[in-house]
Amino acid sequence: MPTVIHTADVHLGAPLGWLGARASDQREQLRQTFRSIIDLTIQEDADCLIIAGDLFDSNRPPGSAVRFVLRELARLGDSSETYTVILPGSHDHMGDGSVFSCYSNEFAQIERVHILGAHDVRSVVIPRASLVVHGDPPRSNSSSEHRLAKLRPQADHEYNVAVAHGSVDVVPVEPEDHPISRDELLAPGWSYFALGHWHSWREIEGKGAPAVYPGAPEVIAADQAGSGHVARISLGGEGVEVTKVRVGARTVSSVQIDVGGAMDTDEVARRVATEHPKDVNAILSMTLTGLMPVGSGFEPEALLEVLKPDYFHVRLPRLNYEVRLSHDDLEALPERLVIGRFVRLMKEQIDAAEDSNDREDLEAALQMGVALLQGKDVLA
Repeated sequence: MPTVIHTADVHLGAPLGWLGARASDQREQLRQTFRSIIDLTIQEDADCLIIAGDLFDSNRPPGSAVRFVLRELARLGDSSETYTVILPGSHDHMGDGSVFSCYSNEFAQIERVHILGAHDVRSVVIPRASLVVHGDPPRSNSSSEHRLAKLRPQADHEYNVAVAHGSVDVVPVEPEDHPISRDELLAPGWSYFALGHWHSWREIEGKGAPAVYPGAPEVIAADQAGSGHVARISLGGEGVEVTKVRVGARTVSSVQIDVGGAMDTDEVARRVATEHPKDVNAILSMTLTGLMPVGSGFEPEALLEVLKPDYFHVRLPRLNYEVRLSHDDLEALPERLVIGRFVRLMKEQIDAAEDSNDREDLEAALQMGVALLQGKDVLA
């Protein structure tokens, strides 16, 4: 039963400036995660490692990143009989001056490493697995050409895998975003479609062969909650088994925090820690909602400093909360308007309340009601 490890969108050499001072740490983690993919491939004794585009973040990656890849692929070749098939992507697209052209001799010297598109190679035969891997790489960063449609399986081999880097039209896609149509994924004769370009895990539903985006194996953008995996593919007579394998170290977490009643930064930090306990590998994004008390000492920048030791990176929170109105602000609302009349009716109930707890509840209801009447989304 042939085994394939499928990855894509590694983006070695990415600047990752959005991580600030932690960018260099994450660039190193991209390398460590790629090394883990090589380790997994060796452990699985895989017949093929497929890299479905954007191994590098650009066609001018740091020389150290290219040399690192060459060393790791040579290690794979020395430790196994695995074939490595690389499809250039949109960031590291094939063409004159591309990274794969400039280093073509170095890649060619490593046994069983093949670059699809180099020297007009469109298919790679893996004899021991009766497997052929096919691909036609992008020639530019953006294109409307349907390259997957040009590929044809070889009937004299038991298994045929198509590799493509682009966007499937199961969602609205830009015409120049290397399009892939759902009809192309229904073509007969294929065993598996190894896709790249989308950075979160996605299995494309359909009646054809399994088609999978493994996503970026390591976080490269703040919106990648579904990254961190590779696909392990088992090709057999009874069907294709796709297994999602975790390889990434970092995670992206988005939390929504109700800051209602919080009087200072430490209180907000405690609420964050309750929603998302300490995790030094988490990249944390926060949305703050609710009604902040008048006079609260909360400071968004100070929150980052408090949380920074407990997470890999904390992004400046999205401020979606409202500040409670003062007594004078409430009194200034015109009584002829619904909102002003609401304030006065609520104040009558507050003044009549004999229990302090009831009074506090009514005060909170007053503030919430005013905010809602003003069209503010304090219940988000």
